[in-house]
Amino acid sequence: MFNPPSRLKLAALTGTSVLALAFVPAVHAQTANTQAQKSAAKPATDEPITEVIVTGQRLSNANSILAQKKATGVVNVISADDLGKLPDANVADALARIPGVNVVVNQETGEGEYVSIRGLASTYNAYSINGVRVALTDASSRKMSMTVLPPNGLKAISVNKTLTPDLDGDAIGGSVNFVTPNAFDFRKPTLRVFASYGLNDRAQKQDEDAGSGQIQIDGARKFGDGRFGLFGSVYYGKSHYTNEETENDGEWEPYRWRKDSVEAIDSRSMYLPGIDLDFRRGEQERYGGNFSADYHSEQHDLYVRGQYAKLNRTGTNDYTDFRSRSTKRLTQVNLEDTTLLQPEQMITGRDPVKGNIYGYTTAQIVDADKDGLITDADRKSGNSYWSLFGRSGVWNPKAFQFARTHESQDQESSLYTINIGGQSRYERLTLDYDLSYSYGEKGTPLYYSIGYNCDKCSTDPMFTSTGILWSSADPRFPLAQLPAYAANVDRRDDLLPFDGASMSQDKQSDARTALKLDARYEMSGLIDYVKGGFKYLKSEREYDSTPIWEGDLSGTPLNGKSLGASGLVERQVDGFFKDRYYYGSILSREKVIAAVNAARAANPVTHSTAELSRDDKKGSETIYAGYALAHIQSGDLEVIAGARVEHTKVETTAWIDDGTKSGFGKTEKDYTNVLPSVTAVYRQGQNLIYRGAVWTSFSRPEYANISRGESVTRDKVTQEIIAINRGNPDLKPGESVNFDLSAEYYPDRSSVVSVGVFHKKIKNFIFTNGRSVNADTKEGTITITQPQNGEDATLTGVELNLIKSFEGLQAPFDGFGVEANVTSQNSSAETGLAYRRGHPISFLQAPDLIYNTSLTYQKYGIEAKLSYQYQGAYVEDTRDNAVDKWVQPNKSLDLHTRYTLRPGLTVDFDVQNILDGHRYYTTKGRSPTYQKDYMEPGRNFILRLAYTY
Repeated sequence: MFNPPSRLKLAALTGTSVLALAFVPAVHAQTANTQAQKSAAKPATDEPITEVIVTGQRLSNANSILAQKKATGVVNVISADDLGKLPDANVADALARIPGVNVVVNQETGEGEYVSIRGLASTYNAYSINGVRVALTDASSRKMSMTVLPPNGLKAISVNKTLTPDLDGDAIGGSVNFVTPNAFDFRKPTLRVFASYGLNDRAQKQDEDAGSGQIQIDGARKFGDGRFGLFGSVYYGKSHYTNEETENDGEWEPYRWRKDSVEAIDSRSMYLPGIDLDFRRGEQERYGGNFSADYHSEQHDLYVRGQYAKLNRTGTNDYTDFRSRSTKRLTQVNLEDTTLLQPEQMITGRDPVKGNIYGYTTAQIVDADKDGLITDADRKSGNSYWSLFGRSGVWNPKAFQFARTHESQDQESSLYTINIGGQSRYERLTLDYDLSYSYGEKGTPLYYSIGYNCDKCSTDPMFTSTGILWSSADPRFPLAQLPAYAANVDRRDDLLPFDGASMSQDKQSDARTALKLDARYEMSGLIDYVKGGFKYLKSEREYDSTPIWEGDLSGTPLNGKSLGASGLVERQVDGFFKDRYYYGSILSREKVIAAVNAARAANPVTHSTAELSRDDKKGSETIYAGYALAHIQSGDLEVIAGARVEHTKVETTAWIDDGTKSGFGKTEKDYTNVLPSVTAVYRQGQNLIYRGAVWTSFSRPEYANISRGESVTRDKVTQEIIAINRGNPDLKPGESVNFDLSAEYYPDRSSVVSVGVFHKKIKNFIFTNGRSVNADTKEGTITITQPQNGEDATLTGVELNLIKSFEGLQAPFDGFGVEANVTSQNSSAETGLAYRRGHPISFLQAPDLIYNTSLTYQKYGIEAKLSYQYQGAYVEDTRDNAVDKWVQPNKSLDLHTRYTLRPGLTVDFDVQNILDGHRYYTTKGRSPTYQKDYMEPGRNFILRLAYTY
């Protein structure tokens, strides 16, 4: 066990452990100048000290725990060494190991992309690098896509779960700050080199590129009697991925006909229209770095800091589609009539032209051709899976489709920030100042798709006599039960005629400029100090979506040829999802691109201004904020009380089409939020701390969502409209009153036991609602989504956290330790939708249970951590008929090992996803019976080498 320290000497013997020395000062979320804070902040306790040397995992824990211990609010910290302890691809996966944080996975790559904090989705949180609010490049929300940021070159990540007035107030869930190092974080000139090589076993099994590699170089040095310091870090990496997914695009439908998307349906008995089998593969290239130039003197600390990250993804998705098709049906005169017999029971004869003659009367069934008889010719409206269009209709598909589509999934993302500022001290007055700029881009440089679809064979009885039946011993893997004459359709590329091709591109960007000034004045007496500040931030966003071409293969050698004769097939994939499916043909990316380019040259397309502009939007958001607080110190009690005011002004320009005229239109909106808060900390002795806070926060609407604009999504092959996304000029900011209470016990420097409870009362929360409307399309519907304000929501939870090393026990137990955290929460949200009233939902992206547990070992130069992560089920978004899309529980077992070859030289071996489980599993409704998406990315094996000089 640790002796009561009087002087803490931390000596890192491993590569990244040297960097962990930087984290002994308290880290405060959303501040760039941690060195300045160290100078200005008072120590939390006057602890007696003795010299003790801590290394490796225990050093990492000690630094993170000390930061948490000294903080005023509820803060969780991941130190630099923690970021190398598990095989996380990016910072989202790393953050998921913090109590109360869960990750939302990118379906294309299997990596974490977004995080939620305490059940609040990514859009409800604030994100900074060195205190600079980063540019956001999601087209329709305030979520930060973290795929561009690897866990490299960072000093730490801190998550603030409670806010004081000096922090940005637009974070109902919390704020995340990524901190990069500077030269003053190192005791001596330092050079570090990291290299890694990895392998994905799913890619290897499918004979795809499976390797990954990365190199990183860091350097730090102080000059001029230690007053000047330079730090720099650069990295380059390339990785490959392959994942397999079953995906249900067609939703699940009730046995009885449903009138529209808003009426409640019986979710206990639903039928599957169809699934896609997705085979994704790709390559990701990441590179970037960061730097810091600092000057420290007795009175002034100055800095210039910058960061750059770039992600290039080159990927493809081949998806095979088995699907029952909706077809034209006889329409009931009275749609509510449930007494009619089924059409098969009503056949009385057959007309050679009009088909079957039915015994219905014209008072029962709409006589579309006005001939006084009800025949197949009257099936003029109501595309449907059901036998009749009306309440008497039951599930009875009459046609099915088999299709193959190949699409590119390329992405280019970049993010950079730069800030200049410092701290100046004038006796009792301390000034902190910072000027920053952040810019980010994300987009698809060129998108290509081509499809082959038996839907064109509308006269072939193979595809028009019956729908598809489904069976499965496992709901994750529905199996198509095709008619005998079509049993081998997935092996018959000659049955698939060309169905369409397209080419497009899109890009979104955000440019943010910010200036902030904080002043702190030391007092005497009960008020320890007072603090006030001002912040200005302007964000300018643009989104551009450009259709380039869509059409057929006329004038090219592929015109009129089936997929089997096209020459586009690269190879056959037999085993899919561990041989549960036969997959079949995948197409060559290079040949598809060449075919689309040739077709475009032979059949040029000219787009109108409306077509080129309808999805484009741009806007600006200007924020003025000010705050004042007082810090009260009375013995062991510390209180921070004050208020923050934020005024927001928004201007948005988007394409508007009201049916009579179209063109770009501007929307303007402004609002003000007043945010009082009180935070208290009571330190009982050296080891026991109680915290409490009552604070207010809010969430701004995404400013593209408060426009009057409308975005249209088209089928990438057929170009039919399949979805419409509308803005809502009447959106209000979400607002929350938050309550936090916690107790923390620190038995020694590398151990902590804590329990916390939290409660959030939210009004006007923002969610996006989707509904299907009938339309004359291949699917028979168009999905319309629109952001809107809910009414009220509450979220209550308990967080437990334990970190304990068994140092001091008898061998062999003295090398072991345990880490565990559990978050249990309950939420309820009233959407305000009429058909849901009285039936609240769980708050979006709020799992009921999250936990992480790890067994650690450190002895004889060996470090190891075996970690198990569990994330409970949650609602991803609201869906039709009050049957929402749920994400099912996610589990992951990961291993990290490290061996110190000699001081400064270490080798790591890591395994991610040891159990080879899923990363993304969603269903329609909470029950796992109704599969929606199920994706497995395989295991990753990583070997790392770190050298520090």
